[in-house]
Amino acid sequence: MNLRDLSRSRVVSRQRTTDVGVAVARQLLVRSLRQNRMHHVLVGCVSVVGFVLRNAADGETFEEAARKLYRNPDRAKRVIRPEILSWSSEASVRKTRENDLGKTLAGNDHVIGFAHDEDAFPLAFRLAADGILSLPIPDLSALKAASRAAGIRGLADEVLATAVGEPLALVSMVIKPGRSRLHIQRSLSRVKKDQLARSSQRRSSVVTMPSLDDLHGLGEAAVWGRELAKDLDDYRAGRLPWADVDRGVLVSGPTGTGKTTFAQALARTCRVPIHIHSLARWQAAGYLNDLLKAMRKAFRDAILNAPSILFVDEIDAFGDRETLGGKNEQYTREVINAFLECLDGVDGREGVVVVGATNLPAKIDKAILRPGRLGKQVKIPLPDLDARIGILRHHLRGDCVYADLADIASRLEGASGAVIEQVVRDARRKARSERRPMAFADLLHGLPVRIMQTAEAFHEACIHEAGHAMVGYLLAELSGSRLVESHVCREVGLDGSGGRTVMKQIPGRNLGREAYLAQITILLAGLAAEEFVLGHYADGGGGSEDSDLRQATLVAATMEISLGLGESLVYLSSRRPNDVMARLRKDSLLNQIVAKTLNECFERAKNILAKHTAGLGEIIRLLSERQKISKADIETQLRSI
Repeated sequence: MNLRDLSRSRVVSRQRTTDVGVAVARQLLVRSLRQNRMHHVLVGCVSVVGFVLRNAADGETFEEAARKLYRNPDRAKRVIRPEILSWSSEASVRKTRENDLGKTLAGNDHVIGFAHDEDAFPLAFRLAADGILSLPIPDLSALKAASRAAGIRGLADEVLATAVGEPLALVSMVIKPGRSRLHIQRSLSRVKKDQLARSSQRRSSVVTMPSLDDLHGLGEAAVWGRELAKDLDDYRAGRLPWADVDRGVLVSGPTGTGKTTFAQALARTCRVPIHIHSLARWQAAGYLNDLLKAMRKAFRDAILNAPSILFVDEIDAFGDRETLGGKNEQYTREVINAFLECLDGVDGREGVVVVGATNLPAKIDKAILRPGRLGKQVKIPLPDLDARIGILRHHLRGDCVYADLADIASRLEGASGAVIEQVVRDARRKARSERRPMAFADLLHGLPVRIMQTAEAFHEACIHEAGHAMVGYLLAELSGSRLVESHVCREVGLDGSGGRTVMKQIPGRNLGREAYLAQITILLAGLAAEEFVLGHYADGGGGSEDSDLRQATLVAATMEISLGLGESLVYLSSRRPNDVMARLRKDSLLNQIVAKTLNECFERAKNILAKHTAGLGEIIRLLSERQKISKADIETQLRSI
């Protein structure tokens, strides 16, 4: 080697990255800026940018990487030294508060901030920032590139993959320039052993998770789960082929009903491991290719642990290819297609049960819900009174053993399992703050605020629900549904409603135009009763997604544009609520037709009530006295008149 070559080698060695952890952090900073189209930051334009850390332990490593973000090996060019701010720890927050943030932002052309959460950035920083970006997960590609930049070559992917997810400071200590590959491999193998030990510890902690028998209010989901547990036992014993096992299920229900808890309890009941994922978690891996790799890896890991459960939360986030549009259409289409490939198990996914969860089943691509994928659909409803008592008992564990929880449970009408759990948690917190064991009275402290209705409002609620009950009972056969019960509350519940009438669809019925018109009549019967008895109606029939007016409007519009049961046979839209409402908003003629149908059904409901005035009065009286009536109560009253 001549002197010129030696000189060049020294320059290269000065430029080479020596800290792999910092190199990984710098790559992730650059990747995040590019993904969010903030290239102007990278070329040195005046900028203020914030990054949300995934792991607070990596804060110092990312701060060091940020200092080197603009560093240029060409000394002829200007070296930019950004101002680094941090809100990732209490110490850094105190340090930042000592400075005048406004002066810092105004006096520096390049400011980079870090925090553990977007809300942790001060308002002044958020207002000044070009953007607040979430950092990608340190993945295998970033580790490989950083290792190469440090001059470390020859490490197998499976060896480097061991360091994925570890704190970057640990990566810096283990993967160091100058260490032999053998030493690095040995260190990473020790990291892997530690990972396995932690994984085993997590698996042992699963034993403390509840089983399906410990949970309440799961409805048909619990029934399906117990049947699956039996099938998996038979599959393991060789008595049942995998083809006969339900390989996928969609679990839906309102927010807080416990869909994730159900999946964990299902795994406990089936005695299998569970792998919890979501599209958002896969997207965090990086670009489209990284997302698809993360998705396929999730399925591979589940297959390696088969029989197992792969839980995909918020599955509606994939979207629906029928409604795609805009610049992200191709991206979303590729993601859905790849997910379908994974569900189909091109490479085989025997032993893996996929459980998808959503609050919005109507927004899911129909191909995902095809039999063989997530063809089975079960719902977790809001818990009824008995279920609420059971949920309270479960979370109370050994406290308030002999207390009657019926009153507490009744005051939680409309509450989800998550809300009930929070009530118990608040009760325990109150007892702890007073340094004493928890008492029954503490539960009252944690109850959500309820508003006592005035006598006038309660009477109106009784009239409203009596209208639904009377017309629902009389049109049951025609509408294809049957009345279950009606009840009213003296206190306004969590859903803001003073009462509710429950109708249940009769299975196996094909419904024609008259059936749908009967359903609309039942939906409008509450308002019709108010006008018939009081001469006017109040605002209780509208204003929300599940209100009488919205449901009646949806039924009337769906008849016209989707079911061929209106004035035309033309199909204009799917029956999905969002599609129907979108069509209704922009079609004035459809609006007029729907309004005409609603008015006719409203008058029909009033006429029915007028023919049964005495019966309506008795139902109103019963609801005022008992606050609840059933189909049998109405039959008894009508026979006695």
